[in-house]
Amino acid sequence: MSLIIEHEFIIAAKQQVLWDVLTDFSCYKNWNPFVVDCECELAVGNEIIMQVIMGKGNPRHQVEYISEVEQGTYFSYTSPKSPTFLLRSFRSHTLQTLDNGKTRYQSRFELHGWLIPILSRLLGSSLQKGFSEMGLAVSAEAERIAQL
Repeated sequence: MSLIIEHEFIIAAKQQVLWDVLTDFSCYKNWNPFVVDCECELAVGNEIIMQVIMGKGNPRHQVEYISEVEQGTYFSYTSPKSPTFLLRSFRSHTLQTLDNGKTRYQSRFELHGWLIPILSRLLGSSLQKGFSEMGLAVSAEAERIAQL
Protein backbone atom coordinates (compact mmCIF):
# COMPACT_ATOMS: atom_id res chain seq x y z
CA MET A 1 0.00 0.00 0.00
CA SER A 2 1.20 3.50 -0.81
CA LEU A 3 0.36 7.15 -0.39
CA ILE A 4 2.10 9.50 -2.83
CA ILE A 5 1.91 13.30 -2.74
CA GLU A 6 3.50 15.24 -5.60
CA HIS A 7 3.64 18.95 -6.38
CA GLU A 8 5.37 20.91 -9.11
CA PHE A 9 6.05 24.65 -9.07
CA ILE A 10 7.60 27.01 -11.60
CA ILE A 11 9.52 29.56 -9.56
CA ALA A 12 10.74 32.96 -10.74
CA ALA A 13 14.21 32.49 -9.23
CA LYS A 14 17.45 30.92 -10.37
CA GLN A 15 18.06 27.32 -9.42
CA GLN A 16 20.91 28.23 -7.03
CA VAL A 17 18.65 30.62 -5.11
CA LEU A 18 16.01 27.94 -4.67
CA TRP A 19 18.66 25.37 -3.69
CA ASP A 20 20.03 27.74 -1.07
CA VAL A 21 16.55 28.27 0.42
CA LEU A 22 15.77 24.53 0.51
CA THR A 23 19.10 23.59 2.07
CA ASP A 24 19.35 26.39 4.64
CA PHE A 25 17.55 24.20 7.14
CA SER A 26 18.05 26.52 10.11
CA CYS A 27 15.96 29.19 8.34
CA TYR A 28 12.91 26.95 7.77
CA LYS A 29 11.32 28.47 10.88
CA ASN A 30 11.33 31.87 9.12
CA TRP A 31 9.22 30.87 6.10
CA ASN A 32 7.99 27.25 6.30
CA PRO A 33 4.47 26.68 7.70
CA PHE A 34 4.80 22.88 7.63
CA VAL A 35 8.35 22.13 8.82
CA VAL A 36 8.64 24.84 11.45
CA ASP A 37 12.12 23.89 12.63
CA CYS A 38 14.84 21.84 10.99
CA GLU A 39 18.44 20.86 11.61
CA CYS A 40 20.70 19.06 9.15
CA GLU A 41 24.10 18.99 7.55
CA LEU A 42 23.30 17.94 3.99
CA ALA A 43 25.32 14.76 3.46
CA VAL A 44 24.26 11.18 2.80
CA GLY A 45 23.61 9.32 6.04
CA ASN A 46 23.11 12.41 8.19
CA GLU A 47 19.98 12.98 10.24
CA ILE A 48 17.45 15.60 9.23
CA ILE A 49 15.70 16.55 12.47
CA MET A 50 12.39 18.34 11.99
CA GLN A 51 9.44 19.76 13.87
CA VAL A 52 6.40 19.23 11.64
CA ILE A 53 2.93 20.73 12.05
CA MET A 54 0.22 18.17 11.31
CA GLY A 55 -3.15 19.85 10.99
CA LYS A 56 -3.93 22.07 13.96
CA GLY A 57 -1.77 20.13 16.41
CA ASN A 58 1.48 20.95 18.11
CA PRO A 59 4.77 20.44 16.26
CA ARG A 60 5.71 16.79 15.99
CA HIS A 61 9.35 15.65 16.26
CA GLN A 62 10.48 13.79 13.12
CA VAL A 63 13.91 12.30 12.37
CA GLU A 64 14.80 10.97 8.94
CA TYR A 65 18.06 10.28 7.11
CA ILE A 66 19.57 11.89 4.02
CA SER A 67 19.69 9.19 1.36
CA GLU A 68 20.95 11.02 -1.74
CA VAL A 69 22.41 14.41 -2.64
CA GLU A 70 23.17 15.78 -6.10
CA GLN A 71 24.55 19.21 -5.27
CA GLY A 72 22.32 22.00 -6.59
CA THR A 73 19.68 19.77 -8.15
CA TYR A 74 18.38 17.01 -5.88
CA PHE A 75 18.23 15.63 -2.37
CA SER A 76 16.12 13.00 -0.67
CA TYR A 77 15.62 11.49 2.74
CA THR A 78 13.91 8.46 4.24
CA SER A 79 12.52 7.26 7.51
CA PRO A 80 14.64 5.19 9.89
CA LYS A 81 15.04 1.56 8.95
CA SER A 82 12.36 0.32 11.30
CA PRO A 83 10.13 -2.58 10.22
CA THR A 84 9.60 -1.46 6.63
CA PHE A 85 6.48 -3.55 6.13
CA LEU A 86 4.65 -1.32 8.67
CA LEU A 87 5.65 2.13 7.44
CA ARG A 88 8.42 3.63 5.35
CA SER A 89 8.64 7.20 4.05
CA PHE A 90 10.59 8.84 1.23
CA ARG A 91 10.84 12.58 0.47
CA SER A 92 12.60 14.23 -2.46
CA HIS A 93 13.26 17.71 -3.81
CA THR A 94 14.21 18.05 -7.49
CA LEU A 95 15.26 21.32 -9.18
CA GLN A 96 15.64 22.00 -12.88
CA THR A 97 16.75 25.23 -14.58
CA LEU A 98 14.26 26.67 -17.07
CA ASP A 99 14.44 29.60 -19.47
CA ASN A 100 14.36 33.21 -18.29
CA GLY A 101 15.94 32.51 -14.91
CA LYS A 102 13.09 30.30 -13.68
CA THR A 103 13.32 26.95 -11.93
CA ARG A 104 11.05 23.92 -11.90
CA TYR A 105 10.70 22.52 -8.37
CA GLN A 106 9.28 19.03 -7.93
CA SER A 107 8.31 17.89 -4.46
CA ARG A 108 7.55 14.22 -3.84
CA PHE A 109 6.53 12.43 -0.66
CA GLU A 110 5.81 8.71 -0.42
CA LEU A 111 4.56 6.51 2.38
CA HIS A 112 4.59 2.73 1.99
CA GLY A 113 3.47 -0.07 4.30
CA TRP A 114 0.63 -1.80 6.03
CA LEU A 115 -0.28 1.25 8.13
CA ILE A 116 -1.16 3.38 5.07
CA PRO A 117 -4.96 2.88 5.22
CA ILE A 118 -5.02 4.11 8.83
CA LEU A 119 -2.57 6.98 8.26
CA SER A 120 -4.35 8.08 5.09
CA ARG A 121 -7.57 8.51 7.04
CA LEU A 122 -5.91 10.19 10.01
CA LEU A 123 -3.27 12.35 8.34
CA GLY A 124 -3.78 12.25 4.57
CA SER A 125 -5.41 15.67 4.22
CA SER A 126 -2.95 17.26 6.68
CA LEU A 127 0.00 15.87 4.73
CA GLN A 128 -1.44 17.01 1.40
CA LYS A 129 -2.07 20.51 2.78
CA GLY A 130 1.31 20.68 4.52
CA PHE A 131 3.36 19.76 1.46
CA SER A 132 1.33 22.11 -0.74
CA GLU A 133 1.79 25.00 1.70
CA MET A 134 5.51 24.27 1.98
CA GLY A 135 5.87 24.33 -1.82
CA LEU A 136 4.06 27.65 -2.05
CA ALA A 137 6.13 29.07 0.81
CA VAL A 138 9.49 27.98 -0.63
CA SER A 139 8.43 29.49 -3.96
CA ALA A 140 7.58 32.80 -2.30
CA GLU A 141 10.81 32.82 -0.26
CA ALA A 142 13.02 32.08 -3.29
CA GLU A 143 11.23 34.74 -5.36
CA ARG A 144 11.57 37.24 -2.52
CA ILE A 145 15.32 36.63 -2.30
CA ALA A 146 15.68 36.77 -6.09
CA GLN A 147 14.22 40.31 -6.02
CA LEU A 148 16.85 41.60 -3.55
